[in-house]
Amino acid sequence: MHSKWQVWDFFNSFPAGSWSTLQGKVVLQAFDPLALRLMKEHLLEGVETTARPVQVSGGDLRTEWVEEQFVMLGLFGNTESYIVNTPEESPAPVKDLFLRDDLMLDNRVLAFATMSEGPMIKKILKQANVHHVQIEAPRFWESAKLLDFVCSHLHLPLKHEAKQYLLQAIEPEFMDLYDACRLIKLNFPAAKEIGLQDVRDLVGVERMDQFALATELGKKAWRPFFDRLLEIEYDPARLIQIFSFLQGHLLRLADPSYLQGKARLSQYDKEIQGLAKIWRPRELRETFRRFQSWEIAAKTKDPLLLSKLRQARLKVLQGQTRD
Repeated sequence: MHSKWQVWDFFNSFPAGSWSTLQGKVVLQAFDPLALRLMKEHLLEGVETTARPVQVSGGDLRTEWVEEQFVMLGLFGNTESYIVNTPEESPAPVKDLFLRDDLMLDNRVLAFATMSEGPMIKKILKQANVHHVQIEAPRFWESAKLLDFVCSHLHLPLKHEAKQYLLQAIEPEFMDLYDACRLIKLNFPAAKEIGLQDVRDLVGVERMDQFALATELGKKAWRPFFDRLLEIEYDPARLIQIFSFLQGHLLRLADPSYLQGKARLSQYDKEIQGLAKIWRPRELRETFRRFQSWEIAAKTKDPLLLSKLRQARLKVLQGQTRD
């Protein structure tokens, strides 16, 4: 039996404490470590201690242990349920044992908790009577839904404008949004409503500045780029970080082949993929050298750096985009 869910649907619709309804081999699969941990906590919510499974790591298992637990009848019987975390790290002989269809699983559960679907998991899923519970990764356009879920899960009463700020300030990945919201919750544990300024003060604007600048840079939107850059409070340490980040951004635009090895592209990755096409190699080299020189100026606390940035903006306004 295969049940596939989006993260917000799973926790809203899949009954808490459902571990007690499972039997035999089970595959628990999620798109990242946090989603997998929350899935297990949800399934075990309210389950009595005596009925909870023992959690083990696949890399620590040996054939003797598996045989003792699931092949041979123990002195006091084999009654405990288990969750095998990272089963793909199990030694090959252990994986072979897990694939046997004669394991002793009456009235108990052998669950495999994983983020991948390697050869062993694929073979298990082809076996009869295997329960497969899966949480899929949100699509890149579902960031707002993902944040709504996180706020609901943490009972975090963010106002609309605070949510909009977070969606700009934080990379729309589950763990990043969850960590940011947990930080806010820790600072406002009893608040009935949390507004934009409270969130801005906690989360900060550095990440938003960097990614907003990267977007404008990638589009060659020079005027808004320099306007935003000069609006940032002058701080050499912060400018070093920004110029270093933007150089990395240009390197990704120059060679977006790294995206081919990613199973799922973030919104930032998709932006790189699209904007890389509008840049010529010479433009990338010249812009890279410009940011490199500004980073050096920030590191040496060059008193003329701010003037250089204003001069660059002036040249943009005059229709000149090169120093």
